[in-house]
Amino acid sequence: MHARRCSYTFLLSFLIGIFLLQWNQQKMYPPDVWELLLMLGALGAVSVCIPQTRKMGGIALAMALGIAVSLSTVERTTHVPTALTVDTYATEQFVKVYGTIAAEPDRRPMQTKYTVDVHQIQTASGTILFPVQGKVLATYGSWPRFAYGEDVVVQGTLQAPRAIETFQYDRYLSRYGVYAVIYRAGMQKKQSVAPKDDIWARFKSSLFTLKDHFEYRINTLYAEPHASFMAGLLTGSRRGIPDALLKDFNTTGLTHIIAISGYNITIVITMISGMLFWLPLKKRFFPAVAAIIAFTLFVGASAAIVRASIMGILGLLALQTGRQSEVRLSVLWTLFFMLLWNPKYLWYDAGFQLSFLAVLGLIEVAPLLDPLFQYIPQTLGIREALQMTVSAQLSAVPLIIFLFGRLSLIAPIANLLVAPFIPLAMLFGFLGTVASFVWFPLGQMLSYIAWGCLEWIVIVAHQLSNIPFSSVELGKISSIVIVGYYCLLLLVLYRHQRMVACY
Repeated sequence: MHARRCSYTFLLSFLIGIFLLQWNQQKMYPPDVWELLLMLGALGAVSVCIPQTRKMGGIALAMALGIAVSLSTVERTTHVPTALTVDTYATEQFVKVYGTIAAEPDRRPMQTKYTVDVHQIQTASGTILFPVQGKVLATYGSWPRFAYGEDVVVQGTLQAPRAIETFQYDRYLSRYGVYAVIYRAGMQKKQSVAPKDDIWARFKSSLFTLKDHFEYRINTLYAEPHASFMAGLLTGSRRGIPDALLKDFNTTGLTHIIAISGYNITIVITMISGMLFWLPLKKRFFPAVAAIIAFTLFVGASAAIVRASIMGILGLLALQTGRQSEVRLSVLWTLFFMLLWNPKYLWYDAGFQLSFLAVLGLIEVAPLLDPLFQYIPQTLGIREALQMTVSAQLSAVPLIIFLFGRLSLIAPIANLLVAPFIPLAMLFGFLGTVASFVWFPLGQMLSYIAWGCLEWIVIVAHQLSNIPFSSVELGKISSIVIVGYYCLLLLVLYRHQRMVACY
């Protein structure tokens, strides 16, 4: 019990520290701060050796260590331009950038965005700057195509990204270490002097190529808007989705279903687990996890999908084991390692924030809703999918309102109507696409089932969005309202756990 208390103290101190430090990012914090933490840690270490003060000493030591790790993490990841970083030269001057495509190309109907890891820069006057470090996001046309890992020469006006209206585009890009952009770039492939021998780069390139083939086959099996909708469900790609459909999803609170997240991944695993009904409950977990790992690799294993898979597996673990305390601690440790790698996920990544809240909803809120869903059939995991949808919505709706300034009054009904069909669409969409590589008619047969599920979701979104006052614009809501909501939710959960403990 004492070790668990110290673990919670360390993790919560780290998380709160990371959260607060977003407003005070420094490359080096004052020595006074470190001296204060050292004194607190030393006091805790001494207290641990005394039986009467061992508990308080352990908590003080864990708190000092958590805060210290949060400070060192922010110091390590805070970006400061130097003569060797590319953003120093982002002064709206025309340059040639020599580098390597370092991420999966973001292909859209009329353009492609390439993240280029820069090696050297040539200015308009011919001056060569080498070596130069950092990444540039280059916006280029759709053709010719360039692939991950290729050496390229990019030319255009190098500038720093700026906020777009209320969207903090510069902060959004900083999550990936991008601090310079070229909006209208010219690109050409650079011939490498020697072939690269990077196994990991070749593996990722193969995954991205496979994902491109996968999305191309989706477009072959489905017409629009169903093709783009299915790609959004399975790979998180929103390119090509009609604006009218996106508007319907925004109005009805269904936007979350077309982005790969911990929620989407979890309902897929639950669906697979429900189909393995002949196995004992605990034995279904591992085949489901194996399936999701295969799915993750098949659709490209991008950072967002890997992160969503981890969060989704943790959510399923909560549903399978029912041991909330262990799973809660596992989620916090997972969050710790993710933020230790990149704290900007917590600051600027809405997908990460919503995924984390959705998983917490599965762990904490879903058991509270058991009495409400006990009469829903368990066939094919319908009850679990529906219960998870409502739980995720209850835990994430304040942040959604805060981020997007809109409250969908029809969202609970919309999610109830479409929840059973989302896992079916994803399952048969994935199976149909894979089967089409083996025998196209079989893929078409399975895809008809997925198409019917997608059509139902589209109809529900369109019809409900036309209801007057289905959503209201709230603008920016106060952070006090959000804090109040979560305090109330925590109070309800606390009372529920106390009642369960009494029985």
